[in-house]
Amino acid sequence: MTDRTTPADATVRHPVWRGRQTVDGLWLAADWLSPERRSERVLREWMPGCRAWRFEHGDVLCFEAPRMLQCEFAGGTPLRRVGAHGLYAGPLTKEERAALAAGDVHLVIGGQLQSLHFAKAQTLDPSLVIDIDDYALHDTYDGRRSLALPKAGRLTGKPLREVLGDKIPPPSQEREAFLRDAAARGAGKDADGKPIGLGLSSAKPSLRERAVGARDRMADWLLQRFPGLSGDASSGRGGGAATSGRGAGTDGGSVRPRNRAIVPQRWRDMLVRFAIASRASRLIGMRHGAYLRRLMEQFDRGDLIEALRNALPIDGSGDSLGQAFSAPGRRDSLRLSQGNGAATSIDFGDSARDRLRKLYRNAFEQLDRQGKIDEAVFVLAELLSARNEALDYLVKHERFAQAAELALSWDMAPDLIIRLLMLAGDRERAVLVARRDNAFAAAVALLENGHPQQARQLRGEWGQALAEQGLWLAAVDAVWPDPQAREQAGRWLLAAEAAGAELSARALVQRASLLPDTVQHYAERIARLADPTSPAAPREALGRDLAEVKQSNPALRALAAQVLPALAADRAVCANDIERAQFERLRKLADDPWLSADLPEWSLPTPQGRRRLWETAGALSASAPDSPGLQSPHDVAALGDGRYLVALGEAGAAVVDRSGRRVRSYAVPAYRFVMSHSGQIALAIAQRDSVSRIARLDLAHHEITDLGAMPLQFFADRFDGIAWSVVSGERIMVVDAARASLDVLWSVGDLGGPVVAAEFFPIEESFLVHGDREQVLWRYRNAPQRRLLSRDPILEDGRFRQLHPAMGALPLQLTQDDDGGVRFAYTWGTRDFQMRLSPPPGELSGHGVIPLTQGCLVWLRGERAMRLHLVRLSHADVAASIDWPSAALRTREYEGGVLLFDHQGRVMDIASETSKVRVFALL
Repeated sequence: MTDRTTPADATVRHPVWRGRQTVDGLWLAADWLSPERRSERVLREWMPGCRAWRFEHGDVLCFEAPRMLQCEFAGGTPLRRVGAHGLYAGPLTKEERAALAAGDVHLVIGGQLQSLHFAKAQTLDPSLVIDIDDYALHDTYDGRRSLALPKAGRLTGKPLREVLGDKIPPPSQEREAFLRDAAARGAGKDADGKPIGLGLSSAKPSLRERAVGARDRMADWLLQRFPGLSGDASSGRGGGAATSGRGAGTDGGSVRPRNRAIVPQRWRDMLVRFAIASRASRLIGMRHGAYLRRLMEQFDRGDLIEALRNALPIDGSGDSLGQAFSAPGRRDSLRLSQGNGAATSIDFGDSARDRLRKLYRNAFEQLDRQGKIDEAVFVLAELLSARNEALDYLVKHERFAQAAELALSWDMAPDLIIRLLMLAGDRERAVLVARRDNAFAAAVALLENGHPQQARQLRGEWGQALAEQGLWLAAVDAVWPDPQAREQAGRWLLAAEAAGAELSARALVQRASLLPDTVQHYAERIARLADPTSPAAPREALGRDLAEVKQSNPALRALAAQVLPALAADRAVCANDIERAQFERLRKLADDPWLSADLPEWSLPTPQGRRRLWETAGALSASAPDSPGLQSPHDVAALGDGRYLVALGEAGAAVVDRSGRRVRSYAVPAYRFVMSHSGQIALAIAQRDSVSRIARLDLAHHEITDLGAMPLQFFADRFDGIAWSVVSGERIMVVDAARASLDVLWSVGDLGGPVVAAEFFPIEESFLVHGDREQVLWRYRNAPQRRLLSRDPILEDGRFRQLHPAMGALPLQLTQDDDGGVRFAYTWGTRDFQMRLSPPPGELSGHGVIPLTQGCLVWLRGERAMRLHLVRLSHADVAASIDWPSAALRTREYEGGVLLFDHQGRVMDIASETSKVRVFALL
């Protein structure tokens, strides 16, 4: 095995490498590792290009490339290559190396210097030690074949005609003739297609008919002279009253966005003034008055159905577009409108409105007495605009399915929709609405008053949804009132206890509150938390939850008394941010007079040196690691507790610690991550030609769920664990990313063109749509309910525009001055700002801007290095300056800070609250 062995004497002073070194391999000694453990260690460290040999006294693993390791924690004896003399286990001197025989590996074993030759060893193949007998083989997914898009129309309500079926009569021939006449008059022709005024009537009209005809011709001339005055006269809704109410860009196959505020049309106000000045208003008033007289005559004659077909809606809650200039058209049917859109209005005065209101109420009461529920609902919802009363009326008559469909069409409050769907027996759609709007709590409260069975079912779905979001403690609270669900709640509590140090500590508080008899089994864990030398963050999380409990029992009192001294010690050295009032509640909860006597009066010190990143100019100056890592990440996300999730492409995903060492792997392709707010769930995205493969990672239970594939143009990099915002197939959608079916919870299409840019921020989402003539910016507020904020055209002024949550399309410009400085100019609100940014050394070769929630990151690339500036846009100053080697840089913003990383494995984590910087390289 060796050519020479020499006794190790005093001259061998350093037999092993120490500290952080560039390591070329590992020696795994047989005297402290069994063959099986050595094989496992080789397999764990193996990368393509590695080689391994087995000798009598141990194994040698040679890396594919040198790795930077901390020798004391390398997992074996580090080996370094020295010149062309092989691998050495320590920094031997020239004299010590001269005493060695030629060999490939030089070690100190059993007190002797030994040289090993690879030719005399057994070559190891680590693939042979992998037992694949218990692994199932599956066909790989063909990315060239896109899966069918999820169904998008499951949460769209139905119009009343479809809901009631044959109850509503079809349009009459008289109504069709009226519409043909109106269209012919608009084209300047009569009903037979002849030009008006060129034909002779066979019968001489009376004086009244000639007066009415003159009046109508004058009004028609006014309408033709000013197109668009008629509003919605031909829409089939009396009074020109209202458009369809769908959010802009929606279609019938999705849930429309909430309506934005409607501003009265200014051209209508100007035409009102013109009509008054020219006395044309008298002609318009005569026409409206004639319509009103005919309507009231129909009510007086008892022709109720015909009157309702011509009736004018009043008391509408929607916004008005302004004055209507044409008479309302006769309805084709007693159909309820959908949505809450704006309409033109006719002002008949308060007395006429009161008269109509009484007529409509009388009609409703008459129809109700006759048992004509459908017609009565029409009067309430369409004419009196009492939609909530109409839904209550349907519920009173136990028409839950009809009420639910109308509530969906009218986009009513989510808890009301959920309640009606549950009462109608449509549990599946009720859960979809609850998951879409996160409205479980309010809906359960509504159902518990009178419908306990449905409330219990929905409560179980609520807990399941929270568990899918990684919010196990909240899931336990949601289902605990139901005794039948407490077994499942116990399993969720165990899941929380295994999901990280801080969440595990918080789970102890919930266990002490709900299952106090079981706390005795956690005495060792509580003792570790109460040890002042243990990490302070889990103890602080436990203390905050203890301070918020609303009840007291022996287990909670004992827990508070045990951890309170350590919490006070942490606060004394500014290791936590617990406030005085919270300490007082903890002292009261502990209810221990001896502890109260020992504890001093609270005099909480002020944390020193703490500067929030976005609140102090120049708060930070930092540099990235000079040495690259061993991995090339595509994405990095913070998990808390000093852990990070890394996307390694086809090599899968990995969880690494704060030093960059891998602690867990997930065998699923990952190029981008979508992180849940809880940090316990992640979506791994892998591009496959025209589609993206989506896998759901449960980081607490270490489970992988394949959600399939779909085309993705843009997508949010964070979600609540269920609702995920994406742009797919020229549609903006929110899909249920907790289920393989990827149900569409909300969508909007017909945008007028493709989406060319999108930014997803915690509260707002922005989409830049490229239309036929101009680009349009769509802005949606996504909390608490998705709502369209604005839809504005983008002016082309030659400046680059970056989507930003506070300012929409933010115009900005980066230019280099003659002296080498960089000028950053942008428009914030109504003000123009300019600031100078220091570039990196050398000639500037590139620059860019990355939007952030509270500002932006401006990167400037030089010949050999980059300089990054975190800019506070509202103050036009630099919050941080960072030097970075020239590399492909990416950022990820999360709740606690900002992550910067590059393709060479460098990572920098900046905490927003403290400006604390953590840098490491991926190993």
